Amino acid sequence: MKLAIASLSLLLVACTAPQPPAAPEPPPAPEPVVAPATPAGEAAMGKRAPGQENVDPLQVFRAFGTEPFWNVNVEDAVLTYSTPGDQQGVAMQGTRRALADGVEINGSHDGRVFTLTVTAGTCSDGMSDNTYTMVSTFRYGDLDLKGCGEAAK
Repeated sequence: MKLAIASLSLLLVACTAPQPPAAPEPPPAPEPVVAPATPAGEAAMGKRAPGQENVDPLQVFRAFGTEPFWNVNVEDAVLTYSTPGDQQGVAMQGTRRALADGVEINGSHDGRVFTLTVTAGTCSDGMSDNTYTMVSTFRYGDLDLKGCGEAAK
């Protein structure tokens, strides 16, 4: 009888179908790249988030000028216009239009129409020995400002 039970046990083990190998674990999801937050009370300085260095320079750039000093940081179609008297700046949403050699962003903010035009060209800020590769004009209400531009670093 013991021999019969042992034989049946061996037959059952031999007839069991092989089990497929376990599915491999999926790779972990990459962590999202997040731009560092701008400290409260400070305007963005046109810096790119890590890993974004190769983004089209006319998506993230700054336009600026002297006499009077002014600065416009641009990310896509959002402008942040600042001056020495208003370093926090004013954020404005505009509409982008591609130009043959640059970009134009139009809109209105607080009842004032604005247009920022940045085109390729050699520009000097007039105060340093620096030469820039973009020429800019910024009209905001009755202000008409001229200056240079550069891709965000």
